[in-house]
Amino acid sequence: MMHPLAIVGLCFSYAERPVLKNITAHFPKGSFTGIIGPNGSGKSTLVKVIARWLAPASGQVWLNGKTTAQLSHQQVARALAVVEQESIHGIDLTVRELVGLGRLPHQSPLQNETAEDKAIIEQALSKAGLSDLQDRLLSKLSGGEKQRARIATALAQNCPVLILDEPTTHLDIRHQMELLTLLRSLAQGGMTIIAVLHDINLAALYCQRILVMAAGELYASGTPAEVLQPRLIEAVYGCQVSVFMHPSAGIPQISLIPL
Repeated sequence: MMHPLAIVGLCFSYAERPVLKNITAHFPKGSFTGIIGPNGSGKSTLVKVIARWLAPASGQVWLNGKTTAQLSHQQVARALAVVEQESIHGIDLTVRELVGLGRLPHQSPLQNETAEDKAIIEQALSKAGLSDLQDRLLSKLSGGEKQRARIATALAQNCPVLILDEPTTHLDIRHQMELLTLLRSLAQGGMTIIAVLHDINLAALYCQRILVMAAGELYASGTPAEVLQPRLIEAVYGCQVSVFMHPSAGIPQISLIPL
Protein backbone atom coordinates (compact mmCIF):
# COMPACT_ATOMS: atom_id res chain seq x y z
CA MET A 1 0.00 0.00 0.00
CA MET A 2 1.35 3.41 -0.98
CA HIS A 3 1.46 5.88 1.90
CA PRO A 4 1.08 9.66 1.47
CA LEU A 5 4.50 10.10 3.10
CA ALA A 6 7.41 7.75 3.68
CA ILE A 7 11.06 8.36 4.55
CA VAL A 8 13.75 5.82 3.78
CA GLY A 9 17.30 5.83 5.13
CA LEU A 10 17.47 9.59 5.75
CA CYS A 11 20.86 10.89 6.82
CA PHE A 12 21.89 14.51 7.35
CA SER A 13 24.94 16.25 8.81
CA TYR A 14 25.83 19.79 9.88
CA ALA A 15 29.52 20.54 9.24
CA GLU A 16 30.26 16.80 9.15
CA ARG A 17 28.43 16.26 12.45
CA PRO A 18 25.74 13.59 11.94
CA VAL A 19 22.30 14.90 12.93
CA LEU A 20 20.04 12.31 11.29
CA LYS A 21 21.19 8.71 11.08
CA ASN A 22 19.37 6.34 8.74
CA ILE A 23 15.78 7.33 9.60
CA THR A 24 13.07 5.15 8.03
CA ALA A 25 9.35 5.53 8.73
CA HIS A 26 6.00 5.64 6.95
CA PHE A 27 2.90 7.68 7.68
CA PRO A 28 -0.45 6.17 6.65
CA LYS A 29 -3.37 8.19 5.32
CA GLY A 30 -5.53 9.56 8.12
CA SER A 31 -2.96 8.92 10.85
CA PHE A 32 -1.80 11.29 13.60
CA THR A 33 1.85 10.67 14.50
CA GLY A 34 3.74 12.42 17.28
CA ILE A 35 7.54 12.78 17.20
CA ILE A 36 9.14 13.08 20.64
CA GLY A 37 12.67 13.10 21.99
CA PRO A 38 15.04 15.28 24.01
CA ASN A 39 16.45 18.57 22.75
CA GLY A 40 19.07 18.06 20.06
CA SER A 41 17.73 14.68 18.99
CA GLY A 42 17.10 15.84 15.39
CA LYS A 43 13.32 16.33 15.42
CA SER A 44 13.23 19.79 13.81
CA THR A 45 15.97 18.84 11.35
CA LEU A 46 13.89 15.86 10.27
CA VAL A 47 10.97 18.20 9.52
CA LYS A 48 13.21 20.46 7.43
CA VAL A 49 14.58 17.52 5.43
CA ILE A 50 11.09 16.12 4.81
CA ALA A 51 9.94 19.57 3.62
CA ARG A 52 12.99 19.76 1.30
CA TRP A 53 14.32 22.86 3.04
CA LEU A 54 17.45 20.82 3.67
CA ALA A 55 18.90 18.22 1.32
CA PRO A 56 19.66 14.83 2.88
CA ALA A 57 23.16 13.41 2.61
CA SER A 58 21.50 10.14 1.68
CA GLY A 59 18.09 8.56 1.73
CA GLN A 60 14.77 9.59 0.22
CA VAL A 61 11.49 11.26 1.10
CA TRP A 62 8.51 9.80 -0.76
CA LEU A 63 5.33 11.80 -1.37
CA ASN A 64 2.46 9.90 -2.97
CA GLY A 65 4.79 7.46 -4.66
CA LYS A 66 7.42 9.92 -5.89
CA THR A 67 10.59 11.16 -4.23
CA THR A 68 10.74 14.86 -3.41
CA ALA A 69 13.86 15.03 -5.60
CA GLN A 70 11.59 14.20 -8.56
CA LEU A 71 9.13 16.98 -7.71
CA SER A 72 9.23 20.74 -8.20
CA HIS A 73 8.96 23.04 -5.19
CA GLN A 74 5.39 23.82 -6.23
CA GLN A 75 4.50 20.13 -6.44
CA VAL A 76 5.93 19.55 -2.96
CA ALA A 77 3.94 22.53 -1.64
CA ARG A 78 0.77 21.04 -3.10
CA ALA A 79 1.37 17.72 -1.34
CA LEU A 80 2.88 18.81 1.97
CA ALA A 81 2.18 21.73 4.31
CA VAL A 82 4.45 22.65 7.20
CA VAL A 83 3.66 24.81 10.22
CA GLU A 84 6.85 26.17 11.75
CA GLN A 85 7.46 27.69 15.13
CA GLU A 86 6.89 31.46 15.08
CA SER A 87 6.48 31.39 11.30
CA ILE A 88 4.43 34.60 11.17
CA HIS A 89 6.62 36.69 13.45
CA GLY A 90 6.91 40.29 12.22
CA ILE A 91 4.14 40.00 9.62
CA ASP A 92 1.08 42.16 10.32
CA LEU A 93 -1.54 41.01 7.88
CA THR A 94 -5.13 40.22 8.62
CA VAL A 95 -5.96 36.61 9.37
CA ARG A 96 -7.78 36.36 6.02
CA GLU A 97 -4.77 37.75 4.14
CA LEU A 98 -2.42 35.29 5.81
CA VAL A 99 -4.64 32.31 5.11
CA GLY A 100 -4.95 33.43 1.50
CA LEU A 101 -1.19 32.92 1.13
CA GLY A 102 -1.82 29.22 1.48
CA ARG A 103 -3.33 29.21 -2.00
CA LEU A 104 -0.13 30.41 -3.70
CA PRO A 105 1.12 26.90 -4.65
CA HIS A 106 -2.10 26.42 -6.64
CA GLN A 107 -2.02 29.77 -8.45
CA SER A 108 -0.21 31.12 -11.46
CA PRO A 109 1.88 34.29 -11.04
CA LEU A 110 -0.31 37.42 -10.69
CA GLN A 111 -3.45 35.29 -10.68
CA ASN A 112 -6.35 36.62 -8.64
CA GLU A 113 -8.28 34.43 -6.24
CA THR A 114 -10.74 32.15 -7.96
CA ALA A 115 -14.10 31.09 -6.58
CA GLU A 116 -12.47 27.79 -5.63
CA ASP A 117 -9.68 29.62 -3.77
CA LYS A 118 -12.21 31.66 -1.82
CA ALA A 119 -14.24 28.58 -0.90
CA ILE A 120 -11.13 26.71 0.33
CA ILE A 121 -9.98 29.74 2.34
CA GLU A 122 -13.41 30.03 3.99
CA GLN A 123 -13.35 26.33 4.79
CA ALA A 124 -9.85 26.59 6.29
CA LEU A 125 -10.91 29.54 8.46
CA SER A 126 -13.97 27.61 9.62
CA LYS A 127 -12.03 24.43 10.49
CA ALA A 128 -9.54 26.47 12.51
CA GLY A 129 -12.35 28.34 14.29
CA LEU A 130 -11.26 31.70 12.88
CA SER A 131 -14.18 32.79 10.73
CA ASP A 132 -15.14 35.51 13.22
CA LEU A 133 -11.53 36.74 13.45
CA GLN A 134 -10.64 36.82 9.76
CA ASP A 135 -10.46 40.63 9.59
CA ARG A 136 -8.33 40.97 12.74
CA LEU A 137 -4.63 41.86 12.44
CA LEU A 138 -2.19 39.14 13.48
CA SER A 139 -0.64 41.53 16.02
CA LYS A 140 -3.96 41.59 17.86
CA LEU A 141 -4.23 37.82 18.25
CA SER A 142 -3.41 35.69 21.27
CA GLY A 143 -0.77 32.98 21.03
CA GLY A 144 -3.40 30.29 20.51
CA GLU A 145 -5.16 32.32 17.82
CA LYS A 146 -1.89 32.91 15.98
CA GLN A 147 -1.16 29.21 15.99
CA ARG A 148 -4.62 28.47 14.60
CA ALA A 149 -3.96 31.08 11.89
CA ARG A 150 -0.79 29.21 10.94
CA ILE A 151 -2.74 26.00 10.73
CA ALA A 152 -5.52 27.61 8.68
CA THR A 153 -2.89 28.83 6.22
CA ALA A 154 -1.56 25.29 5.93
CA LEU A 155 -5.10 23.95 5.46
CA ALA A 156 -5.64 26.43 2.63
CA GLN A 157 -2.79 24.69 0.79
CA ASN A 158 -5.26 21.79 0.58
CA CYS A 159 -2.51 19.20 1.07
CA PRO A 160 -2.94 15.57 2.12
CA VAL A 161 -0.02 15.84 4.57
CA LEU A 162 0.42 18.39 7.39
CA ILE A 163 3.58 18.58 9.53
CA LEU A 164 3.87 20.80 12.60
CA ASP A 165 7.07 21.62 14.47
CA GLU A 166 6.28 22.00 18.19
CA PRO A 167 2.82 23.52 17.63
CA THR A 168 1.95 23.64 21.36
CA THR A 169 4.98 25.73 22.40
CA HIS A 170 3.97 28.88 24.34
CA LEU A 171 0.32 27.77 24.56
CA ASP A 172 -1.51 27.29 27.85
CA ILE A 173 -3.08 23.94 28.71
CA ARG A 174 -6.52 24.72 27.28
CA HIS A 175 -5.15 25.97 23.96
CA GLN A 176 -2.82 22.99 23.71
CA MET A 177 -5.77 20.65 24.05
CA GLU A 178 -7.92 22.64 21.60
CA LEU A 179 -5.13 22.59 19.03
CA LEU A 180 -4.46 18.87 19.37
CA THR A 181 -8.19 18.14 19.24
CA LEU A 182 -8.31 20.04 15.93
CA LEU A 183 -5.35 18.06 14.57
CA ARG A 184 -6.91 14.78 15.63
CA SER A 185 -10.17 15.70 13.89
CA LEU A 186 -8.25 16.56 10.71
CA ALA A 187 -6.61 13.14 10.81
CA GLN A 188 -10.00 11.52 11.30
CA GLY A 189 -11.11 13.40 8.19
CA GLY A 190 -8.34 11.76 6.14
CA MET A 191 -5.33 14.06 6.47
CA THR A 192 -1.96 12.64 7.48
CA ILE A 193 -0.80 14.65 10.50
CA ILE A 194 2.71 14.65 11.98
CA ALA A 195 3.59 16.82 14.97
CA VAL A 196 6.85 17.33 16.83
CA LEU A 197 5.82 17.49 20.50
CA HIS A 198 7.64 18.04 23.78
CA ASP A 199 4.88 16.86 26.10
CA ILE A 200 4.97 13.06 26.20
CA ASN A 201 1.61 12.78 27.94
CA LEU A 202 -0.17 14.99 25.38
CA ALA A 203 1.43 12.99 22.56
CA ALA A 204 0.08 9.79 24.11
CA LEU A 205 -3.41 11.25 24.60
CA TYR A 206 -3.86 12.51 21.06
CA CYS A 207 -1.55 10.59 18.71
CA GLN A 208 -2.20 7.11 17.32
CA ARG A 209 1.52 6.45 16.96
CA ILE A 210 4.66 7.93 18.48
CA LEU A 211 8.17 8.06 17.02
CA VAL A 212 10.94 8.46 19.59
CA MET A 213 14.17 10.11 18.47
CA ALA A 214 17.46 10.13 20.36
CA ALA A 215 20.86 11.36 19.18
CA GLY A 216 19.70 11.56 15.58
CA GLU A 217 18.34 8.04 15.46
CA LEU A 218 14.84 6.61 15.45
CA TYR A 219 15.06 4.92 18.84
CA ALA A 220 11.55 3.45 18.90
CA SER A 221 8.14 3.70 17.26
CA GLY A 222 4.73 2.34 18.11
CA THR A 223 1.47 3.00 19.87
CA PRO A 224 1.50 5.01 23.12
CA ALA A 225 1.22 1.74 25.07
CA GLU A 226 4.27 0.35 23.27
CA VAL A 227 6.38 3.49 23.63
CA LEU A 228 5.54 4.70 27.14
CA GLN A 229 7.69 2.16 28.96
CA PRO A 230 9.76 3.26 31.99
CA ARG A 231 13.02 1.76 30.71
CA LEU A 232 12.58 3.33 27.28
CA ILE A 233 11.85 6.81 28.66
CA GLU A 234 14.77 6.55 31.08
CA ALA A 235 17.14 5.48 28.29
CA VAL A 236 16.11 8.35 26.03
CA TYR A 237 15.57 11.19 28.49
CA GLY A 238 17.88 10.15 31.32
CA CYS A 239 15.23 10.39 34.04
CA GLN A 240 13.13 7.87 35.90
CA VAL A 241 9.36 7.76 35.44
CA SER A 242 6.43 5.68 36.53
CA VAL A 243 3.67 4.79 34.07
CA PHE A 244 -0.03 4.78 34.92
CA MET A 245 -3.27 4.60 32.97
CA HIS A 246 -5.24 7.79 32.37
CA PRO A 247 -8.40 7.44 34.49
CA SER A 248 -10.86 8.31 31.70
CA ALA A 249 -8.96 7.87 28.43
CA GLY A 250 -7.42 4.49 29.31
CA ILE A 251 -4.13 5.58 27.73
CA PRO A 252 -0.73 5.31 29.44
CA GLN A 253 0.75 8.45 30.97
CA ILE A 254 4.04 9.10 32.72
CA SER A 255 4.82 10.66 36.08
CA LEU A 256 8.30 11.90 36.95
CA ILE A 257 10.13 10.34 39.88
CA PRO A 258 12.01 13.14 41.70
CA LEU A 259 15.79 12.83 41.87
